[in-house]
Amino acid sequence: MMNPNILELTAMTGCRTSVTTNSSIGSRHTWEQFAKNNIEVRFSIDGLQDTNHLYRQDVEWNKIMDRVKWFIGAGGTATWKWVPFKHNSHQIDQARELSKKLGFRDFLVEDQGRNHGPALDKDGNITHWILPADGSRGPGKYNVPAGVSRYKETHENFIPEEKVYQIDCEHERDQSIYIDAQGRIGTCCYQGFDLPGVPFIKLEDLSKLKETWPTKKCNSVCAMSCGN
Repeated sequence: MMNPNILELTAMTGCRTSVTTNSSIGSRHTWEQFAKNNIEVRFSIDGLQDTNHLYRQDVEWNKIMDRVKWFIGAGGTATWKWVPFKHNSHQIDQARELSKKLGFRDFLVEDQGRNHGPALDKDGNITHWILPADGSRGPGKYNVPAGVSRYKETHENFIPEEKVYQIDCEHERDQSIYIDAQGRIGTCCYQGFDLPGVPFIKLEDLSKLKETWPTKKCNSVCAMSCGN
């Protein structure tokens, strides 16, 4: 949404196109044009006015609602994507009802596994903890400098178990592709990280990933994102 050419980028594909965003930025013209161009939007809203900012830091509720209304009011097809946490799990039914009133087509609850860790302010101080909805984990000890350094070094900190995972590949299920900010075409956003230790997986390399699925050495990103 920060790309000044976002309208041209989403309009030139000639296929069903969707944008996933926390919806905190973008002009009214852009959002209304999305609707006119039949761009589907998944709004990542993980709470209500009193809780969304706990995970979506610095995102203002009123700005979200403005953009939701601009888009849906212009005829846009919208999905509310909700990630469950301990701090918002009691609000799911209320949020689902709000989504209906606002005109969302779908309300999708999607547990992405990023549900345990400290939230930091701009000075590196822990303000609160993000915890799983099922209460299985609580706050713990966290070395902020070491954690930041570790994150910069690699994002691939998930080590899959020595087992054969059942992979429900989102790319194959939805017949979708992923285009990153550099214009590279990949299989999905999970394989789209551009960080040390997590190479970008091009669409044509999907077969290499699939070779690992029936083995006990499953690709770690596939196992974490689409495996059980």
